[in-house]
Amino acid sequence: MHDVPRVDRSGEELLRVWATWTPSPPHLVLAEDQDVLRSLYDDESAVVTFDGWKETYRDEQFGALGDRRLHLSLIPQPFFGDLARASIFVLLLNPGVGPHDYYGEFEVPAFRDALLANLRQEFPPGSVPFVFLDPQFSWHGGYDWWHGKLARVIARLAHENDMPFAAARRFVAERLACIELLPYHSASFGIGDRWIQDLPSVRLACAYVRGVVVPRVRRGEAIVVVARKANVWDVRPVPGVVHYGGPEARAAHLTPGSRGGDAILNRLRWELAEAPQASLHPAGKA
Repeated sequence: MHDVPRVDRSGEELLRVWATWTPSPPHLVLAEDQDVLRSLYDDESAVVTFDGWKETYRDEQFGALGDRRLHLSLIPQPFFGDLARASIFVLLLNPGVGPHDYYGEFEVPAFRDALLANLRQEFPPGSVPFVFLDPQFSWHGGYDWWHGKLARVIARLAHENDMPFAAARRFVAERLACIELLPYHSASFGIGDRWIQDLPSVRLACAYVRGVVVPRVRRGEAIVVVARKANVWDVRPVPGVVHYGGPEARAAHLTPGSRGGDAILNRLRWELAEAPQASLHPAGKA
C-alpha cells in the first residue's frame, strides 16, 4: 500500500509531489494513485498502455471512435504553465489524447523534456512557460486546442496595443496556467465523479486550488475560470471566479464574448497596462 500524501491546508503539496515524480513504465501514474488504479490494469476496456510509437499506431483500436480508456503510458498532465507566477487559471477535467501525444512523447525528445520540466516547474530563460502556446510544438493537438480557444483574445490584445501577435501570445503564455482535475489522458471521459475523488492526485489538485489559487484571487492577484466539473472543483463563487455550467462547460469557450474569455481579456488588459515596456518581448520572439 502506498501512503496517501498529506493534503495540507496550503495546498503546496501538489507541486512537491509532482516535482519528485519520475516515469516508471508501464503505468505512468502517481505512486499514491496506484492503490485506486490497480484494479483497472487488467481491464482492457478501462486502461491501455503502449511501449512505443510503432506499437501505438499498429494497435487494432488505433483511432477508433468511442475510446473511453485511460491512456497510462503517457506522461500525466496535472497542470501547465508557471503556477507560481500565473495570474489566469483555467480549471479543466483531464487531458485528451490523440496520435500526436504518442508520437510526441516517443519520438520528439524536446517535447517529452518540456512536459517533464513543466511537472518540475522548471522554466529556463527564454522558454515558454505554457507549453501548448509554444510555437515549436504547434504540430501538437494541445497547441491546436489552446490556440483555438485563445487566438481571438490574443489577436484582440495585439490589435488594441499595436503589438505583434507573437508578442501578445508570449504575454499570455507567461500568465496562463491550467490545472486538470484528473491528470491522466482519455479521449472521452467515462469515470464517475465519486470514483475520481478517491484519487489522491485529484484531492491534491483541489487542495491547491482552494489553498493557493483562491486566496490569490481574493487578494486581486489572479482570476479563475472553472471551465469543467465545477461541482467537483467546489470553488466558491467570489469576485474573480467564473463558473461554467451546462452548455458553457461542454463548449468551454474562452473567446471574447464568452464570460471566461472576457474575464481573461480584461485581466490581460490590466496587466499589460501595468507592465513596464522593457518587460515585453520584441517582435519575432516566441
